[in-house]
Amino acid sequence: MLNLTRQERLVIQFLALFFVVGSAIHLIRGKTGPDDTLKISENFGEARDFKARAETVDSIYFTGQQLQETEVILPQAFPVPQKINLNSATLEELMRLPKVGEVTAQRIIDYRTAHNGFTNIDELVNVKGVGEKTLERIKNEVSIE
Repeated sequence: MLNLTRQERLVIQFLALFFVVGSAIHLIRGKTGPDDTLKISENFGEARDFKARAETVDSIYFTGQQLQETEVILPQAFPVPQKINLNSATLEELMRLPKVGEVTAQRIIDYRTAHNGFTNIDELVNVKGVGEKTLERIKNEVSIE
C-alpha cells in the first residue's frame, strides 16, 4: 500500500469527509424544489393576517397592478435637481457628477473648448477618464443645450 505520513492521511480523510457532506447537501437540495416553502401555521391569527397582507402586496407588485393613489408629492424642502449642461458647466458643477473628480472635470472642459462644445452626450467617452460605465452613470444627469 502507499506509504503516507500521518498528516497526509488526515488530509485525505478530511477531503473525503467534505466530499461526502457536499454530496449529501447536493442530494438534499436536488430533492427539495422551489415549491417547498415555509408553511405558516393556521392556528395563529397574526400569522394568518400577515400572510394575507403579504399575498396582497405580492399580487400588486408582481402582477403589474397598481394602487389607486399613484401620485407622489415631493416635499418642498427637496427641489428637483437640474441637469448639468455640458456646454456651460463650471468645474465645480461637473465635479458633482458621480465618478467625476477635479481632473476629469477639467478634461471635460478642455475637450469642450477644443471641439467647440458637445453635440451629443455620447461624446463624453472621448474624454480621457470617462468610460462606458461612467457615461451610463451620468447620462441622465447631464444635458446638451
